[in-house]
Amino acid sequence: MRVKTRMAPSPTGNLHLGTAFATLWPFVLAKKGSGGEFVLRIEDTDRGRSTKEYEENIINGLKWLGFEWDEGPFHQMDRLKLYQEVTDKLISEDKAYFCFCTKEELEQERENQAKAHLPQVYSGKCRNLTIKEVEAKKKEGIPFVVRFKLPEDRGVVEYEDLIHHTVKFDSALLGDMVIMRQNGIPLYNFAVVVDDWDMKITQVIRGDDHISNTPKQILFFEALGATPPQYAHYPMILNQDRQGKLSKRTGSTSVEEYKKDGYLPESLINYLALLGWTHPEGKEIFDIAELIEKFDIKDMNSSASAWNQQKLDWINGEYIRKLSDEELTERLQDFLVDHPAREKIAPVVPLIKERIKKLSDFIPLTDFLFGKPEYEKVIFEQVVGDKKAQLPMFLSEIKSTLEKASRPWSAQDFERSFRELAEKLGLNTTQMFQLIRITISGKSVTPPLFESIQLLGEEETIKRVEIANNLF
Repeated sequence: MRVKTRMAPSPTGNLHLGTAFATLWPFVLAKKGSGGEFVLRIEDTDRGRSTKEYEENIINGLKWLGFEWDEGPFHQMDRLKLYQEVTDKLISEDKAYFCFCTKEELEQERENQAKAHLPQVYSGKCRNLTIKEVEAKKKEGIPFVVRFKLPEDRGVVEYEDLIHHTVKFDSALLGDMVIMRQNGIPLYNFAVVVDDWDMKITQVIRGDDHISNTPKQILFFEALGATPPQYAHYPMILNQDRQGKLSKRTGSTSVEEYKKDGYLPESLINYLALLGWTHPEGKEIFDIAELIEKFDIKDMNSSASAWNQQKLDWINGEYIRKLSDEELTERLQDFLVDHPAREKIAPVVPLIKERIKKLSDFIPLTDFLFGKPEYEKVIFEQVVGDKKAQLPMFLSEIKSTLEKASRPWSAQDFERSFRELAEKLGLNTTQMFQLIRITISGKSVTPPLFESIQLLGEEETIKRVEIANNLF
C-alpha cells in the first residue's frame, strides 16, 4: 500500500518542539516506503489566534529541520466550500441535522445530566425537526449549528492502534457532535476527517492526547462511506522534571530559540527521535537517513520520555565534532552572520572544536581574539592566592620573559621558559600558565594557550601584559 501521511499544525504560535516531534514521525513513515508522500496542511480555522507570522515561523522552522513536504501547504480556510458540500451531503442523507438550541439550553441539559449522573452528551432535542420546522426557524433568524446524527445502534467503536493495539470506545458517550458552525467554519474533528478523506491519507501518527478524537473521526469516516486511515498514538514528551508534558514552564520550547542558541538541526532531529523511538542496535547518534532506514513503528516508545537538556547538549557537541573544520567554519559563519569577526574565524575553529557544545559557545570562548579583553583584578588575585601583593612583579617578569624569547616563539621554548619562571617566582606551573591565560584574555577558560598567543601575535601579547600590569 502506498503510504501517505500528513502534518497539520495550527498557526497559533511559533514552531514548538512538540510540533517538531509530531512532524518527525509522519515524515519518516512516508519516506520509509518507496513512493510515500508527506503532506503539510495548515489548520487555520481558529481565526482569533491564527496569524501569517506564526505560519511563516512554522514553515521556516520545518524547512530548517529538513522536513520537505510533497504536497501543500494546504490551508483549511481555502477549503470551506468542500466542508460545506460534505455537510450538505450528510444532511441530505439524514446523517446530520440543524440544531437551534441556545447556549443556555445546552448548559441546563448538562447540569441536569450531571445531577442524574448521566453522560453529558447532547439530548438530541433538534434531531427530529421536520424540514418545515427547520425552514421556519431559519426564517426567524435563529442561530444554528449542524450536528452529526450518531447511529443509535452504533455501540462500541473499536480500532487497531499501531502503537496501543486494540482501542475501544463507547459511542454513546459521544452523542450528536457539532460538525459545522453557522458561519461555515467546521469543527476540528470534522474538518480533519474531510481533509484526510479528500487527500487520501493512509496513516495518521500523532500524540496520545488525540486518542479521544479518534472514535469521533472514525464515525465521520463511516458516515462518508470511507475507510479510516490507520492510527498510531505515541506518548507526549514530558518536562525535564517529568511533571506534565513539555511546556515553557521549565524553559524555552521554541525551535527558533534553539536555532538562535546554536543547536544544529540534525542534532535536534536525532534527539527528538530518541525521545520517541529506540534504535534497533541501541545507537544514540544517527542521521535522518539512518532513522528512515531503520524505523519500524513497533520500536516506538510506549511510555513517555522526559526532555533532558544535558543529553541534547551532548548530542549537539558530538555533531559539531563530526563536522570537518571547513564545515564547522561555514556553520559558524552562517550563525554569526552579523558578527564583525565573521570572516576571521577559520584559524580559530580547530582550537575550539573539542570545547564547544553549541555554536553560540564560540564567541564567549574566543572574543578576546577579536577585541580587547576586559580585566577584573579579582581573577588575577584568585590565581596567585596569598601572593597577590607580588602580582605587579609577576606580570613584569612575564613581559620580560616574552621579550627575551627567541623569535618566532615556539611552543617548546615557551613552555620551558615559563616553567623555569614559575619555579623562580615560587609559583606552580598551573598558576603560571593560568596567569598568562588571564593576562591575554581576561578569562580563565580559553582555547589552548600557546595557539591562542600565536593567533594574537607577539606584539599584541606583550601589549596585553602591559595593560594588565597597569591594573596593579
